[in-house]
Amino acid sequence: MTQGLITGIDHVQLPAADLEETIAWYCRVFGFSLLENYGEFAMLTLNDRSPNLMLWQSKNYSSAHFEKDGETLPVLFFRSSEIDKLARKLQEENARIVSLDDGGFAKFLKFYDLNDNFIGVMQLMEG
Repeated sequence: MTQGLITGIDHVQLPAADLEETIAWYCRVFGFSLLENYGEFAMLTLNDRSPNLMLWQSKNYSSAHFEKDGETLPVLFFRSSEIDKLARKLQEENARIVSLDDGGFAKFLKFYDLNDNFIGVMQLMEG
């Protein structure tokens, strides 16, 4: 097996119906910072250790999610150390929350963003 040819994930891409509104939402809700707005797409960052988030303006897009055995699944999971606080913030932002579950080793929050992209967040249990 070949090792070391890929060293990490650089960025994840999501579609956005309104780029400016989506940039503002991800910065306000999650604390992303705008690295650059290129007009039709923008690059956001959380920190130096995390992959960046690229948002693409697209009028005729399909939201990001997939199905397995009839269940819709998120395309990506963020990590959080305050998942309950985040769930409350998402409710304040009128995000459609699908679930907030205790999986034993972690809590899992699943929701749709303002562009109907299905996103997950997990918080590992301490102990």
